[in-house]
Amino acid sequence: MKIVMLIKWLHNSGAPKMFMWLANSLAERGHEVLICTYQNQYEGTLSPLVKHLDFTDEKRGFCGRIRRIRGIIKEFESDVSISFLLDANVYNMFACYGLKTKSIVCERNDPFKPHYWKLKFWKPWFRLADGAVFQLPKVAEYYSCIKGETAVIPNPIIKKEMTDCMPFAIRGNRIVTHGRLDIEQKRQDILIMAFALLHEEYPDYTLSIYGGGEKKDWKKLEELINMLQLADVVRLEGETLKPEEVIKDAKIWVMTSDFEGIPNALIEAMSVGLPCVATDCSPGGARLLIDDGKNGFVVPRGNHRAVYGKMKYLIEHADEAERMGKEASHIAERFAPEDIIKQWESYCKRLVDNFSA
Repeated sequence: MKIVMLIKWLHNSGAPKMFMWLANSLAERGHEVLICTYQNQYEGTLSPLVKHLDFTDEKRGFCGRIRRIRGIIKEFESDVSISFLLDANVYNMFACYGLKTKSIVCERNDPFKPHYWKLKFWKPWFRLADGAVFQLPKVAEYYSCIKGETAVIPNPIIKKEMTDCMPFAIRGNRIVTHGRLDIEQKRQDILIMAFALLHEEYPDYTLSIYGGGEKKDWKKLEELINMLQLADVVRLEGETLKPEEVIKDAKIWVMTSDFEGIPNALIEAMSVGLPCVATDCSPGGARLLIDDGKNGFVVPRGNHRAVYGKMKYLIEHADEAERMGKEASHIAERFAPEDIIKQWESYCKRLVDNFSA
């Protein structure tokens, strides 16, 4: 197949990383892949088999950008055009309308999240999409306006080298998390408040928060840390490109998000064998990954006391923490990359064949 793929930019966060993985994997399986970006922010590694066209410097408005993408699709004679995230999805639907190329839109976030007014505005237009891929069934239900065939395909788990944890008992007394600093979505404030309670009983423990973010979120978290008198034990570590390396010697990994797609950071922590505590984020990504009490804990959103309680339980029950971490590491077997790419390939081919029939 000839495949065009569209995303706003490529950077080191969940959706762009999965976009690059999909482009690389499809190209390596013999498909012709051309990716298009329109804001020049690039991190990561693309296969030399993938063609990359960036038109950031081309000054175009909304309609001009659609015409540009439509021209690319026609010139490339693509069978399908796959887009990630809202802006690219809108461009893709309009650019493919009336062409033989079939548009596949992909929601990589939580459509139910608060203040997602842009999606509410554009939602009726999603009837123009020829197909769609979602990570979770609940997200697919939100987009019932799409009349074409849709599919639910989860993220793959890409096992990296040197990711095995040491035995729980000899790891450092560290609680860790990693992900973008974002108080509205990621709710690191909940984690800090939970850790404040834990610190009263276990003053030898530290909390490391890895991730970049906007200055306003960084400042609010620093103010909270100082207000709770935790500056000596809670550290905002900044962004890391090798999360498995910096978290593998910790006792517990925690996620306190209110909403996510399928949280890649949680996947990474589980795959290295860390016992994890995660909030029941909308629309259900944590529950897809964690079988509560078996390979981790799922707690209510926004409840710092519940987070504290599960962290305390894991510290006081080292054998259980060790067992949960080992169970968590099996997550890689459920979402093997070779199985996930076959699902993508099969779906795209099915969509093209159905329209050709």
